[in-house]
Amino acid sequence: MASIKDIAKMAGVSTATVSHVINKTRYVSPELVEKVEQAIKNADSPPKFVVRKQKKIRESIYQSQKKALLYICQYEDDNYAGGVWNKLKPLMENKGYNMIRCNCNNEFEMGLVDKLLRDNKEIIGAFVSVKTDELYIQKIIRSLNIPCVIIGNEVDDSAFDRVSTDVYKAAYDCTMHFIRSGHEKIAILMGDLLKSYNKDFMKGYEKALEDSGIKFKNQYVLHKDGHDKKISDMLSGLLDGKDAPSALLIANSDHIYSLYKYMMRRNIKCPKDLSIMCVGNESSAAYLNPALSMAENDFERIAEKANELMTNKIKELSENDKIEAILKKTSKILISAKMTIRDSIIGTARGPFGEKGADIHMLSLTEKEMDICRMKRYTAVIVYHYIGASFMKLHEQGVRDVFDRLGITVIAVMGCQMDFFMQKKQIQSLLMLEPDIMIAFPVNHTLTQDVFKDVIRTKTKLVFMGHVPNGFEGRGYVSCINVNERSNGRNIGRGLGDYLLLNHKKNIGIIRYGHQFYTTNQRDLAVEQIIREEYPELRICATEVFSKKDEYEKTKELLLWHPEIDGIYVSWEGPAIKVVEALHDIDREDIAVATSDLDFSVALDMAKGGCIKILSAQQPFEEGQAAALCAANALLGKTVPSFIAVEPVFVTAENLIKSWNTIYKSKAPKEIVEALQKNEQFMSE
Repeated sequence: MASIKDIAKMAGVSTATVSHVINKTRYVSPELVEKVEQAIKNADSPPKFVVRKQKKIRESIYQSQKKALLYICQYEDDNYAGGVWNKLKPLMENKGYNMIRCNCNNEFEMGLVDKLLRDNKEIIGAFVSVKTDELYIQKIIRSLNIPCVIIGNEVDDSAFDRVSTDVYKAAYDCTMHFIRSGHEKIAILMGDLLKSYNKDFMKGYEKALEDSGIKFKNQYVLHKDGHDKKISDMLSGLLDGKDAPSALLIANSDHIYSLYKYMMRRNIKCPKDLSIMCVGNESSAAYLNPALSMAENDFERIAEKANELMTNKIKELSENDKIEAILKKTSKILISAKMTIRDSIIGTARGPFGEKGADIHMLSLTEKEMDICRMKRYTAVIVYHYIGASFMKLHEQGVRDVFDRLGITVIAVMGCQMDFFMQKKQIQSLLMLEPDIMIAFPVNHTLTQDVFKDVIRTKTKLVFMGHVPNGFEGRGYVSCINVNERSNGRNIGRGLGDYLLLNHKKNIGIIRYGHQFYTTNQRDLAVEQIIREEYPELRICATEVFSKKDEYEKTKELLLWHPEIDGIYVSWEGPAIKVVEALHDIDREDIAVATSDLDFSVALDMAKGGCIKILSAQQPFEEGQAAALCAANALLGKTVPSFIAVEPVFVTAENLIKSWNTIYKSKAPKEIVEALQKNEQFMSE
């Protein structure tokens, strides 16, 4: 009987190498593996260490009187096979089966498994979870005359029951999440295109693009078909090009660390420069910087279904003599991946015509350019849709902060209290002053288009705030400034979702604005997207639409038909206060309210521990600065992005005082501070 030294000598390798090949304790090159396996085959009789390994497996069977099930996989450290094994093993053992896990990574190991199956009648079923479709895998599976459940995608054999992750749907859902978050240039990184897993992944990706009217581009598909193909080289070709993507979907968690290392070395910021999501399982995903968004294999559900398929088949065989017919009757079950969105994805702001939002930092001026502005003595006017609110005051302060430094004089500030006819007259009057700059909040999409077209026929540089009237189609004005509404909606959706789950609640009502304002609509859609995609445990019960200051009655109507509601989203703070009043009057102050924008009334309610729990607030001072800088750049003849997006601030009771300071550039009012101090629930936390 050959010893390990004999085999090592025959193969021309060390005894340690032979041990690693047999026990899979370390990587050994394919060339050396082949030499060792050939030496074992050429031995006169099976080597002692091979016999011992077989004996060890047999002993694990005979130590128990239970019937045994085999779990065939490839690698000890395989994430997918290991994840399913950890869930499946206790399920089967609780039913009285003995689970045996063994590797089948090459033809030699296949021989061991084959002998194990022939010699042990106690093995009455097998699970197979491998990442390859090599002939030796198919050979051993097709030789089975016991129930077999394929777990995963790579074994191309429909002759047995199968349970696996729905890779097509995972790729589709992830791509759609990117698209709904404002991304259109979406790349994918995956392995060999010939593998069934990657084929399904590619189909899901392509279908999501097709359904969204986005053209498929070959340059965005990175596939690692060879061992010598470096991910860094593939990424360089993709990210260094002129048409670089804003999002990247990874098909396999094996590529995560190579990607993060590459981005860190090249100073590519995630998610600002590139949003990332991965399909697979990575235990450290939540601890990476930034935390990685994942579409994770649901190992628990996969194990449950594999258990169900196996036990049903065994039961059928025990009750029926038609073994061949029963084995040929097969089922295929696809399990949806569980999507978890973390910090590696950002909502890309989109302007009224789909243009990508630029950052305020792109508008900076040199000292020389600032001196030119001072010499020119430019003038400006500001046209608000209403005046007197804290938002407008802060916005004006932001505008003046920039204009004062540039020597630009604000010669008029007007507000029309949402009256179109008044705004039209105000603009016509202001044009008689021949200002160099007009910063305007249009009252209406349709009614205001003619008067603003009068503005662009003059020398006045026009900057819109919030939205653009119909008929402009991205031409004639300098830029449009707004909060990043996708980030706004994501903040609110996540805040409300986390709050409800923390408090063991699940039912949501939505009260949104009824008119077609792209900014509000974008925010509303982002809230719904986050809740539906990231919080499957939660349920949106109903939606009410308000338009004519009827929020109070809409709230009562909503709760009349859906008293089970635990949380309500309202489009912005003004209507939210009316919702809170209605909740108070019908004695439903147990309901949490989430909304956008921070003013005194909502801040005071939050500080007192009232209904308002979650806010995402614009930064009007910074938006005013952006508008002023856009106008100054335009006067200097510089190209200005057509849409500027300013990031919002997420607000809860815990950071209310700090957020107030950030947004209002001043200390929080005494009433809010005192209310927070008296809030027993907040202070106890």
